Amino acid sequence: MFDKVDASAADVRKLAAALNTYRAEVLAAGKKMHSALGAAQWNDARKTQFEARYGDLQKRIGGFLSGEVDQMTRALSELARRLDDVHNVRM
Repeated sequence: MFDKVDASAADVRKLAAALNTYRAEVLAAGKKMHSALGAAQWNDARKTQFEARYGDLQKRIGGFLSGEVDQMTRALSELARRLDDVHNVRM
């Protein structure tokens, strides 16, 4: 277990916000890529294979974002809340 935390609640919140921004930007980039792939003048078996591989990649990325990144964001938000509680007790 951790004995001491040397962190600013505000900075921890900024980190959580940066993770949320990262999540949103990755999702937006995935949508942009999906649109570009659909608009490409490319119609053969290789495109079908590429689309399948890209779809699998997007599912893995989505799982990472909704699992790991969301969990990290929640943990950071909880840490910031606890830091505020400790700060308020000391005041």
